[in-house]
Amino acid sequence: MRGNTDLSLQNLPGRSARLAPDYLQLLNKYYDFDGFEPDRLDKQLALIRAMAQLCSSGVTVYDLQKQAHVYVSRNFYQLYGYDFGEIGSCIPNELFDRKIHPGDRQALARNGYEAMKFMMAQPVHTRKQFKMVTEYRIMSDDQTAIRVSEQHQVLELDASGNIWLSLGVIDISPNQALTDVKSQVINFHTGELIKLEYNDITGGVKLTTREKEILGMIGTGKLSKEISALLDISVHTVNTHRQRILEKLQADNSIEALQSAKMIGLIA
Repeated sequence: MRGNTDLSLQNLPGRSARLAPDYLQLLNKYYDFDGFEPDRLDKQLALIRAMAQLCSSGVTVYDLQKQAHVYVSRNFYQLYGYDFGEIGSCIPNELFDRKIHPGDRQALARNGYEAMKFMMAQPVHTRKQFKMVTEYRIMSDDQTAIRVSEQHQVLELDASGNIWLSLGVIDISPNQALTDVKSQVINFHTGELIKLEYNDITGGVKLTTREKEILGMIGTGKLSKEISALLDISVHTVNTHRQRILEKLQADNSIEALQSAKMIGLIA
């Protein structure tokens, strides 16, 4: 390896190019801000360069207005199997995208879209409280699948309150036995977890009127015994409805079921 320097990349196509067209349309909907604040950018890049020198993680800073990387660390290239010194400063986005396991690309695309949509729906003053954590697979040179964990956190908002700079940190995942894409948004101020796993539930789930009623009561914190009394049905019947709701929404618990139902518009 040559030296211990990193590249600042002003014209590198963004990794979001791997995402579906509706993701790019979502970005174009928000990013009409033409202002440029080099002082804020330079300050953040100086801090990130220092951080990257002290950790073994791959680090990148992504500019969502330009849809381009403005910083990529040496370890980021190495994790993807590229020689930092040989690549130079003109790096097609496809060099990274082609490494992603073909079976994970669709889920990554959809999860990225849903995460952006979710965060842009939050009040402006809370948007920097969220980060997205995703586990997926990349392919080594010998075509071995390597599971990685990638975190994206909001660094800066633009003058309009839109997400401007995003910090990406990528590491080898300890969960090498898993094969499915796992994604969630975390509010690290409150500890709230928002599951964003892509699946086929969005177009096909239908809850009965009773199931929606029970799910709504669950959302207000009511227990099965309380729901039973309010609806004049047995606790067993309430629990049967709860289990069917979880199955339909492919959720592990009531919190995930509520989040999924809200995300796809089944309940307000």
